[in-house]
Amino acid sequence: MTNSTSSLSHSERGGVAKVFRVMVLVLALILGVIAAIFGLASLVPGLGPFSTVAARFAPTVAPIAALAGLIVLVVGIVAMRRGRRRTGAVTTGLGGIGAVANIAVVVVLVGAITSAGGSVNLFTATFGLSAMDAASPDRQEVYDKTSEGDDLSLSIYEPKNVKRSTPTIMAVHGGGWIAGKPNAVSSELRTLADHGYLVVAVEYELATKDNETWQSAPSQVACAASWIQDHADTLGADMDRLAFWGESSGGNLVANTAGAAADGTAESSCGGNVPVPAAVVADYPAFDVTGLYDNAPAGPGAGTGSRIFATSYTGGTPKEFPKRYAAVNSSAHLTAAAPPTLVMTAMRDDVIIPADQFAWVDAARDRGVDVETVQIPLANHAYSQKAKNSIGSQGHLSIAEAYLSEQLR
Repeated sequence: MTNSTSSLSHSERGGVAKVFRVMVLVLALILGVIAAIFGLASLVPGLGPFSTVAARFAPTVAPIAALAGLIVLVVGIVAMRRGRRRTGAVTTGLGGIGAVANIAVVVVLVGAITSAGGSVNLFTATFGLSAMDAASPDRQEVYDKTSEGDDLSLSIYEPKNVKRSTPTIMAVHGGGWIAGKPNAVSSELRTLADHGYLVVAVEYELATKDNETWQSAPSQVACAASWIQDHADTLGADMDRLAFWGESSGGNLVANTAGAAADGTAESSCGGNVPVPAAVVADYPAFDVTGLYDNAPAGPGAGTGSRIFATSYTGGTPKEFPKRYAAVNSSAHLTAAAPPTLVMTAMRDDVIIPADQFAWVDAARDRGVDVETVQIPLANHAYSQKAKNSIGSQGHLSIAEAYLSEQLR
């Protein structure tokens, strides 16, 4: 009786182990399919929504997908050796495709970043991802009011143990002028402060269906710059080493404010002199608001967001309000006096097409403005914002810091 019970228990354990191996193999197959599709879609632009989604997340997920592909490859090899040759071969193939394709994505991205003066720690990019908004500013200060009388604040990130005036970054968030907040990328702003920058993130009035902000938002950003100058001594801001940094619609606002300040035409909602920055950094910037509407991607549902951004900000279409669009297009604020500018472009951007960004670059250079460009291959709009420490996050931060270290010396 004892031997029979022992034999039965052994059989049961064998059955459980077999079920477990089958489950592992099935999970590996599923993971292999995902890794393979993601890697191929990241490399090949013509796979419809797969390529669109992959380009948006590749600078964040590619290292993890490559690791997953390698794990699937190992599981497939083990399965083949245990007699599951057909299923194991399929698993091995999917794992191999996923690993190779995603490693290729990583190589392309890291190569572009390093050639542009940036750097990436791949271990951190794989195992050290964290939330973009996990940090908090050291303090906030009210600097102006909205058209409705609500407070507008500046979020201030201070460098530690600094006893002299420091290089300063005025950071202006994106969100198509209708969304976003100053501390959406607070973890990155904290990193900049830890690297010795005083960072001032700007809250500005967001457009709504009943409140276009094409006049108020730029003047509020100009006011924020004036506030920094007026409080430079208290802040410890070195106004000779001031930079403006904006992403997406924020890129439009900083370029326009900097250009207008350099030309002496900047209008501040709170009055005062608007300082001219020593440098501007623009990530996937919305330089051409007319193009944002006219050149929106075609197809069912495509481009809807781009057009909503443009019409919300200006109050209508380019045909309805050509003068408003002309006023907010960044080319309108270009003169030879505009400060040196770094433009980082996501080459798979389907919100603000790269051609519109490059057109501004060409126009700026024609006027004698010092412009540097960095192309981030395989990346879609807002590629840098998915997670702190991702390839995209590390890349755009390190490239910009290398640029600012030269411009703000």
